[in-house]
Amino acid sequence: MEYDEAWRGTLNQILYLTNYSRDLTAEDAASFAGRMIEYDFFPDGPAVYREALAQALAAPAVLSEQAVPTPHTEATLREFLGKLAAELDARKPWPSPHYRMLDVGQWATFGQARAIARIGWSPVSIGNHLRSLFDNVQVGDVSLPVLVFRIGSGEVLALLGSADPKVHSVTLYQRDPGDPAQVIAHFCELTGFDPVEVERLSA
Repeated sequence: MEYDEAWRGTLNQILYLTNYSRDLTAEDAASFAGRMIEYDFFPDGPAVYREALAQALAAPAVLSEQAVPTPHTEATLREFLGKLAAELDARKPWPSPHYRMLDVGQWATFGQARAIARIGWSPVSIGNHLRSLFDNVQVGDVSLPVLVFRIGSGEVLALLGSADPKVHSVTLYQRDPGDPAQVIAHFCELTGFDPVEVERLSA
C-alpha cells in the first residue's frame, strides 16, 4: 500500500515518538505538545503538526499501518492524537520558540558574519544540549560541522566546529549587525548555556 499524502510523513514523526510511551497518557499528549511548540524533536513547528493531526484524524486510512511500526492499536492512536490536537489548541496562541534550527543552506548567508564567542564543548555535546545534529559544510578545502539557527530574540546565528576531531570547541558566529555582547547574552538566555562557558572573542 502506498502513502503519498503529505500529512503521512508528518504523522510518522509523531508515531515514532509514541513508540517510547507504553500507555499514551494525557501527560504524554501535554509533553508532545510542549515539544512541538518549542520545535524540540519536532522541527516543523506546532502549526504543521496540528494540520497533520486534523487530516489524519479525518482520514479513513488505518493510521497504525504507517511506515513507522507501532505497538499501539488504532483506537489508542486515534484517541491519543485527538488529545494531542486538543492540547495544542488549548495552548494557542503558540509562543515563539527559544530557538529554531534552520536549513544548513543558510550558512551561505554568513559571508560577512563575525566570530563572537567560543564554547569549549564538542559538536556532539552541543548537539545533545540543543537536541539537534550538526551538518557538514564545505569551507575552502575542508568539511566542517555547522548548526544554523534563529534564537527567539530574532538573531540568526551559527555554531561552527573544527575539521580536527581532537579540537573540542566550537565558534559562535553572528550573521547580522548588532552588539556582540547583547547577542551572546540572548544566546545564553535562550539556549540554556552558562555564560561562564561562552568565551567572548575580541573584536
